[in-house]
Amino acid sequence: MRKTLVRLSLTTALLVLVSACGSDLAPITDCQATGDITPICLFTNPEDIEALPDGKSLLISQMGSMEGGEPGNLVLFDTTNNQVSTLFPLSETTNSNSNIQWGASDCPGKPGTEFSPHGTSLRQRHDGRWQLAVVNHGERETVELFELLNANGQYHLHWRGCVEPESGIFMNDVAILRDGGFIASHMFDKHAGTLFGLNRDMWKALLGSDTGYVFEWQPEGNDNPGYRIIEGSRGPFINGIEISADDSTVYANVYLGDEVRKIDRLSGKVLGSAAISQSDNLAWSEGGALLAASHTGDQLDQQACMKQHGTTCAFEFTIFRIDTDTMNAEAVFRHEGAPMGAATVARHLGDYLYMGSFTGDRIIKVPYSEAPETNKNK
Repeated sequence: MRKTLVRLSLTTALLVLVSACGSDLAPITDCQATGDITPICLFTNPEDIEALPDGKSLLISQMGSMEGGEPGNLVLFDTTNNQVSTLFPLSETTNSNSNIQWGASDCPGKPGTEFSPHGTSLRQRHDGRWQLAVVNHGERETVELFELLNANGQYHLHWRGCVEPESGIFMNDVAILRDGGFIASHMFDKHAGTLFGLNRDMWKALLGSDTGYVFEWQPEGNDNPGYRIIEGSRGPFINGIEISADDSTVYANVYLGDEVRKIDRLSGKVLGSAAISQSDNLAWSEGGALLAASHTGDQLDQQACMKQHGTTCAFEFTIFRIDTDTMNAEAVFRHEGAPMGAATVARHLGDYLYMGSFTGDRIIKVPYSEAPETNKNK
């Protein structure tokens, strides 16, 4: 614990000095492959990625900004022909079975052009429908709920409602429960005010204070409707999250605590953890292991990436594969520099890992193989 606090104190000092010291990390401008790393330069800040049921398509969250000042969208990427099409928002949308309501009764309505997506979750519900949940920072802080439909081989998204959490909640990621509820990660109080240009709660997180947590929301009609905090999830800056196949176990990235935590969803008991530095998003592999995208570069380079939002960053990252039975973590891919750094997610589809970033114009893919049934928790 003492070592962690010392590191975080040094991080804080670096943040204060970063304007004076700076970083020589230059943005990447070309779109050339490096070895077996292939860039696909068709995107805008592709922060999170979901694999669709057809085994060939990816749904990509193109984040505008966490502050909500820049809009983004959700796009479909066909990996067989590199075609990108917009799923939401569209200038015209048609709602199929519009009487279906998945959100809260006080949802203020469909998001507009200010829509700015962040973390996503796609899952088949108990009723057989495919539900997509999206953290939205644009105009309002909400979890937007969509149904994924396939009509004549064409995917469409139909908005089914939203959930607006309590004031001050600042979400990062979401994971759907099969009964129609969800869990979501809260990073820190977005209304805490600023100190030296940085949110005061973010300063607390850098110093090791528990500013965030995972909360659960259940719709009316389910057991225990409304909100509850999953107590074992409290930590400094909670980032990406996932849920086990039986909905019993939560996995949460404690970004500034350098761990991926395994938590019993109902009791809040911490069942284990993996020591991984600054883990961003989590994603299940096709073999059932948990993939974590970790930011392993130095703090000056990381701050340079943040200041150059929208450009392709060279910041070092590592993809870890976690066995969720033992919480043992193995590095399966590590990279910095061209053709892309600063990966926030690794999504396994077929023979490749597809990685996105919170900044830049591309995703990358690398060959990847994994023994089937690597882990039973998918």
